[in-house]
Amino acid sequence: MHFFRFIEHLMTNFAGAVPLPIFVFVGSFLEEVISPIPSALVMGTAGSFALVQGKTWIYLFFLAFIGNFGKTLGAWFYYFIGDKLEDIFVKPITKYLGVKHTDIEDIGKRFMGHHLRDGSALFLIRLLPPFPTTPVSVACGIIKMDVRVFLLATYLGNFFKDLVYLYIGYAGLASLHSLWRRIDHVKFFVNIGVAIAIISLFIFFFLHQGRGRRFLKKTRKYSVTLWHRLNGKK
Repeated sequence: MHFFRFIEHLMTNFAGAVPLPIFVFVGSFLEEVISPIPSALVMGTAGSFALVQGKTWIYLFFLAFIGNFGKTLGAWFYYFIGDKLEDIFVKPITKYLGVKHTDIEDIGKRFMGHHLRDGSALFLIRLLPPFPTTPVSVACGIIKMDVRVFLLATYLGNFFKDLVYLYIGYAGLASLHSLWRRIDHVKFFVNIGVAIAIISLFIFFFLHQGRGRRFLKKTRKYSVTLWHRLNGKK
């Protein structure tokens, strides 16, 4: 709780020290790169300061426009990491699990390739607050989603979501405090779900490819032998 108050205090001071366009650009970039900083706090704070400075609600569109360049840049950073992880980290793991590198590429081809469908799915993920952004960006890099589709869908989804946050901050800071903390609480459980899904995927590969398949065969053979022995004793 003290950590969240510290982040909130830091963002408020930063917003008061620099012009709002700079705050939303830098704050959105940091929010995307540093997960504990919630986007509702950055944009909500910007909306509140816009009201204090006498800006009209049209100005919120400008802030969302500027801020999401920073956020998209941060997402691109994790996309790049995911792309490199696929070569550095995933390949050794798939070799140990008995999975071919082409198997990973085939998964990417199954889920990717149709730009409108892929972009729409990513747009919805970016639009919905509970979905974590970093794992999605890394996953898109690993499966090599078309980078143009990734950047456009990321920008548009975050743009409309941040407009809501900006308006909430513009309408009243009191409602913002409870909102971003609730969203952050939900994101924690979504992150756990994403981690379980990734682990389950690797377990699936292990059990259906290479060493995992041989392991299953040995297990079945042992089970049949044990059953016959027990049946024979009876």
